[in-house]
Amino acid sequence: MKEKSKEKDNIKKDNKSRKVEETPKHYKDGEFKKVEKKEVKENKLNKVILTILLILVILVIAIGIIYGGRIINKAKLDKELENLVSKDVSVEEIENTETITSGDFATVEETVKQYFKEYTDLKNQFTEKMNDEKIQTILTPENYNNDGPEFEDSINYINKTKEEFNQIADSLMVLLSKENIESRIENEDISDYYKELYKGYFIEDNELSSTFQESHQDIVDSKTLMNNLYNNQIKILNFLKENKAHWEVLDGKLAFDDEELTNTYNDMKNNLFIEQE
Repeated sequence: MKEKSKEKDNIKKDNKSRKVEETPKHYKDGEFKKVEKKEVKENKLNKVILTILLILVILVIAIGIIYGGRIINKAKLDKELENLVSKDVSVEEIENTETITSGDFATVEETVKQYFKEYTDLKNQFTEKMNDEKIQTILTPENYNNDGPEFEDSINYINKTKEEFNQIADSLMVLLSKENIESRIENEDISDYYKELYKGYFIEDNELSSTFQESHQDIVDSKTLMNNLYNNQIKILNFLKENKAHWEVLDGKLAFDDEELTNTYNDMKNNLFIEQE
């Protein structure tokens, strides 16, 4: 019985010793010391806080890089487009300009420059047609001598020039339409922020949008004036054809043998850019 009792006591002692060994310890100052549960919790909490702070710092830096880059690229793009508008640049010069922005800003920049290149090309063609030297010499005594009294070459040239001019004018008006402007950026793989930025250059109150809006109205007005000119020139030439027996060129001037015909001719010439019946 005593031996069994001793065995039980030994088992209890062994269990106690095991429990003591299971208590968390750490080595410090040459000996093991018990680690309190409260201290363990505090260490874990500190690690969590440090991790959160690190994540926040990374987020702040990332946001700073993103938005800082946006501000820099936006400023560059604004300046570049301002230069395009303020200078009388050629199509070749636009083609040779380098892309100065990066990322999605570069997509916006390249799209705007491509648009501006097409606009400049068409606008130059439009201006050339308006300043056509031969059209300006159609109603001159020299041309009356050279091509009269039937004026077949002159009338054919006016009709051909009128058709070409209207094609250019219509292309310009389509180019300047809101639908065409917006469609150019819709299929690009960029976020809505950059698409709206692109559209803003053509809509908001800035030099680029003002240039295109004013240009659209100028084209509408000029198209009306030039078509009046073409039509009235043909009417005058037809008038001369119908009355070929009553006029001639004397000393470099057109002369009629009838005062009423003279007055009619002069009225028609004085109203070249006004629609006539």
